[in-house]
Amino acid sequence: MGIAGVLRYGFEIMIRGILFDKDGTLLDLEKTWIPPYRKAAEYIARLARRPELADRLMVVGGYDPDTRQWTTDSALASGSNDDVVRAWEAELGFDLSREKQEYIRSEFFLSSVEHIPITDNLSHLIHQIKSFGIVLGVATMDDESSARAMLRAFDLHHAFEFVCGADSGYGVKPDPGMVQAFCGSCNLRQDEVMVVGDSPKDLRMARNAKAGMAVGVLSGAHNKSQLEPDADMIMQSIEELLKLLESQLLNSQVSA
Repeated sequence: MGIAGVLRYGFEIMIRGILFDKDGTLLDLEKTWIPPYRKAAEYIARLARRPELADRLMVVGGYDPDTRQWTTDSALASGSNDDVVRAWEAELGFDLSREKQEYIRSEFFLSSVEHIPITDNLSHLIHQIKSFGIVLGVATMDDESSARAMLRAFDLHHAFEFVCGADSGYGVKPDPGMVQAFCGSCNLRQDEVMVVGDSPKDLRMARNAKAGMAVGVLSGAHNKSQLEPDADMIMQSIEELLKLLESQLLNSQVSA
């Protein structure tokens, strides 16, 4: 048996690949995204000459600054950049030009890579997980270029064999396309893949793709009750994933 081992969760499955969500899973969602979202909202408010609009755009996107809570499956918490822009345009009452949209993406949304990961030892943790012989991928509702920039910023670009975003052409969550593309790119069966994410869309994507496991993490925008319906397992963060892999490897060696 390979180091990838056998994970047991009520039944026996072989996990050879893990497909991670990015924001809220690998990165701290609030620290990573609230600053650029806020700056983008303020920019749009200036365009509209409505200073009070910035607060409203954050709420429309799904974020309550008073409670610091996110609306389930909201545009800001688990949507694509296009979803965010469309929600803001609906509040504005007019469409932003392509030039303005590109400016917002490049000037504000891409700046998310400047912020702090969810764990100080993210790079070390990912390399430990990879040492089990598991193929790693990232599937995000952010743009692919932003995901790749994040991986380079944390010196993780060599650890992930597959990276895709909402603009990569594989569809968007919860459709199965990102999982299918990961499998096609890395020679994996869908039932050999574990999907790890912080939103219901991540877990429903796993279900729709018939992935081997759907693991929810509580490090992002959604609570346990919101994740439970589609999760095989729920963890506080991806740090617990390493403990799971270590315990299952030990169990598989004992039973061999």
